[in-house]
Amino acid sequence: MKRRQRGAVGLLLMLLVVLTLGGALLVSTLGAASSHAAMSAETLAVAAAALAGHARAQRCTQGTGTVADHLPCPNTGAPEGVAAPSCGATAIGRLPWKTLGLAPLRDAAGECLWYERSAAGARVIAPGVALAGQTRATVAGAAICGGHYNAADYLELSGGNDTSLPVPASALALPAGCP
Repeated sequence: MKRRQRGAVGLLLMLLVVLTLGGALLVSTLGAASSHAAMSAETLAVAAAALAGHARAQRCTQGTGTVADHLPCPNTGAPEGVAAPSCGATAIGRLPWKTLGLAPLRDAAGECLWYERSAAGARVIAPGVALAGQTRATVAGAAICGGHYNAADYLELSGGNDTSLPVPASALALPAGCP
């Protein structure tokens, strides 16, 4: 009888160790994920502020239209980091970091940020790590950010791991006066 009890106690101790290690791993993983989300959120906020500031400055310089009319087009190809010269009502591409006077901004996964401009405003997007079915092989013209300009390989419409931040409407309000 004692032998059977020792075996049961040993099994319970082993089970306790496995559960403890599993719990520690889960907490560690969740902590890392939340840290990555915080890093991406800070970078997104910098990009949103830069877009709004650029649009306000352009509005003041040109004196016409709304501030949102002066949001730059996304970067959709070479040269890297430069806003496309023109874009449709809704356009998506990489954040035009050179146009905004910034260094390339990356999310916590190391990917350069993306940007969507639409009639409703704008949002900056941290794509996160590639998901199954997404290929991010580098093409010519993307030496700094790497990868390519096919949004489907970086962004998900739903259920993905990308994170976005809208450029607040208040940031796109007409300035009271231009410097």
